[in-house]
Amino acid sequence: MAGTVRNLVAAVLLPLTALACGVPAAEGAPPASPAAPSPAAATRADDPATKVAATTPAPPSDPAGWPFAPAPTADDLRAQADRLAKDPGPIKTNWTPPGKSDRYGHAEAIIAAPYAVVKERLLDFPHYKELAGPKFKKVSLVDKSASGTDLYFQLPIMKGLVTIWYVTRFVAARPGMNGAEIIEGKFVKGNIKDMQIAFTIRPGVRPDQETILVCDLNLAINLPAPQAALDEELRDACGDAVNALRTRTAQPPAP
Repeated sequence: MAGTVRNLVAAVLLPLTALACGVPAAEGAPPASPAAPSPAAATRADDPATKVAATTPAPPSDPAGWPFAPAPTADDLRAQADRLAKDPGPIKTNWTPPGKSDRYGHAEAIIAAPYAVVKERLLDFPHYKELAGPKFKKVSLVDKSASGTDLYFQLPIMKGLVTIWYVTRFVAARPGMNGAEIIEGKFVKGNIKDMQIAFTIRPGVRPDQETILVCDLNLAINLPAPQAALDEELRDACGDAVNALRTRTAQPPAP
C-alpha cells in the first residue's frame, strides 16, 4: 500500500516538475472535485476538459498574504545568499508558510541565467508540453484570457487503470517583496482536491548572469498518505522543477 501511495503521489506531481512542476489554491474551501475516472474513462482520448475552458474561478492570491508577504528580513536574505554561495542548489526542505496550515515542499537555487531569461521560461505556458515527459497522455492549453492561462494535464497511472487530470490556471508575474516577482498557478478543477505552486524569482548578485529561484508546492490528493511520504515527494518535485528550468534556460527559446 505504501508503494502504491508513493507512486500515486509521484504521478500527480510529475506535471509540476515538468514546469521547471505546477499552483496555488484560493483560500477557503477548494472547488468540488469530480470522482476518479473509471478504467474505461481512463482510456478516453476525448475528455471534455480538453475541449472547454475552465469555469471555476481561480482568483490570484491576496497580495497582502503569502507568497507575496510578509517580506523576508535582511537576515533572511543574507542567510539565503550564504546557503546558495556554499551550495547553488536545489536545496530542498519542507515548511508551513505564514497563514497556511498545510506543509509545502520547498526548493531554492541559483540559476545560471539572466533574470529576464528565467522569467521568460517560467511564463512560456504554451510550451509546457515540451517540458512534460512521455508518460503524459495530454498536456494542452485549454483557455487564455485576461484572468490567466489554463493548462490541462492528463496522466494515466496504475498501468492505465486510473487517469489523473486537472486544469491549472497560471497568471503573469506579480511583484513580491524586496525586488522579487511571483509566478503562481491555481487549481481550477480535476480529480485531485487542491494544489498550489509559487515560483519566486529574484535577481542574483550578477543579474545579467544569475537568478535566485524558489519553488513552493502543496498538493492535496484524494487518498490518505503518510505526511512523511508527501513531504518527500513535494520537496523532490520542487527540486526537479529547478533542475528542469536549468535545462530549459540552457536552450534557445521555443519558436
